[in-house]
Amino acid sequence: MHLHDIPSLWHLRMVNGGLAHIWADGYEEVDGSYVFDVLATVSVADQPHIAVTGAGLANPEKVCVTVARIPMNAVQDLHTAKMGMDLPYCACDQGQ
Repeated sequence: MHLHDIPSLWHLRMVNGGLAHIWADGYEEVDGSYVFDVLATVSVADQPHIAVTGAGLANPEKVCVTVARIPMNAVQDLHTAKMGMDLPYCACDQGQ
């Protein structure tokens, strides 16, 4: 697996007072959870072994890989330190 960019650092203040740090290119809100992804190149043979959430149309090896899934009701606040791409979605969701 090869990452396409340096991921951004996301800070999640949890409702229980804890703080989570997640490195990801972006996130989506899916079924009541924040799903954090990185954009990577992964061989088609290796894709069944990881959590692929989307693939590019032009290159099936360019995929979004889930790195964390956090229930939204457990999160009080979410923001990024703006170190990488800082996308509110993974780029392959746009067919890139």
